[in-house]
Amino acid sequence: MSAAHRESSSLLASDVASATARLRAAQAVGQEPSRVAEVLSRAAALWRDRNYPRRRDAIGQIARQAGYSVALLEESLDALLKPFSHAALSSLAEKASRSRQADRPQLLGFIMAGNVAGAGLHEIAIGLVAGACMIVKTASTEPIFFDQFARTLAELDREVASRIAVFNWSREREDLTAAMAGNCDRVIAYGDDATIVSLRNNGAVIGFGSRVSGAVVVPDAMVPGRIAAVAEALARDVVLFEQLGCLSLHHIFVVSPSTDGARDFAARIAGTLARVGDSIRTATIPLRDAAEILGVRERARWRRIAGESIELFEGPRLEWTVVCEPESTGDNSFVVSPGFRTVHVTCVRDEKQLRAIFAAASGRIEAVAVAGNDAETRRISATLDTLGVSYIAAPGEMQSPLLLWRHGGGAFLDLMVASR
Repeated sequence: MSAAHRESSSLLASDVASATARLRAAQAVGQEPSRVAEVLSRAAALWRDRNYPRRRDAIGQIARQAGYSVALLEESLDALLKPFSHAALSSLAEKASRSRQADRPQLLGFIMAGNVAGAGLHEIAIGLVAGACMIVKTASTEPIFFDQFARTLAELDREVASRIAVFNWSREREDLTAAMAGNCDRVIAYGDDATIVSLRNNGAVIGFGSRVSGAVVVPDAMVPGRIAAVAEALARDVVLFEQLGCLSLHHIFVVSPSTDGARDFAARIAGTLARVGDSIRTATIPLRDAAEILGVRERARWRRIAGESIELFEGPRLEWTVVCEPESTGDNSFVVSPGFRTVHVTCVRDEKQLRAIFAAASGRIEAVAVAGNDAETRRISATLDTLGVSYIAAPGEMQSPLLLWRHGGGAFLDLMVASR
């Protein structure tokens, strides 16, 4: 059965070692990928139902603990769970069955981040379907989602659930983290780059570090019949998970020979964020992040006073912020915002300048939403692929990557299912 624990002063390294021993025993009893995929499919279907008691309770707890609105978490979890369909999980099971490589790790240790509830579910599903067992160490700031999801698995199939154990301890408990790393074949870690570097001393680590996402709007998306829908969809990508994950939209580049297009699009995004705020309340913003948002606004004001063509759109009480830099100067770089619905919009002259911007940010960009006609989208997507962008999304779909998304370049995916 799945083991779920809350942090306790009595939790010892030996407890973690005992859990890994139980998991290895469970791993010795083979499970067909198709069976695991079926159980995960049923669990995901339950969690997609907004009336499912475990989901409802988890969202309520996370909302209270993290200061998010229930409406925001409902929309965000819907987006997260969308790719976990029966068809997608069955396809994953087929790939796992065909690629039973000898070097596939049998016991994984997951170290989850606390910024996005459910982040890492793709890798959890891939690992389980591929036959691995796993310890999941949840973050102190978000100990709820994976605990409850594991309990759902236990209710559906105790044998499948016996392959996952969920613990919670703080990062200060280095003895517990070391015990997990020392007993697992591979550690899968989420967090900022500094966190990933610190963990590499504990053994073989696949790290998902500090990455962010952007968007490109090309001329065909700017026509009167499309622009409103594109702005609406990209505003959704800004709002979900309050821009705190690697798939969150921070910077929109409008490809246009005229700066008027960028100004118009920025105004539309601002208007949409204002409307969304009426139904999906902004999260309680931590003091440090609030100070950074104020800094974004003040820098924009001073640059405008200095004569730069900056447009600032701002909601009340830091609810949303849009900074438009319509000057097509060629030296605009990718801007990472403080989050909480803070987005930059920049005009670029052509695709050559666009490529230079993303090339300069190579290694930091996880996903890009592209809005344009089919030919424009294919051309820009091919360029972004050569620059290491792992996920090219349609506007509004940034938080719902395919199950076989090559997260972080695909190292984990290739290790588990030999996808290439």
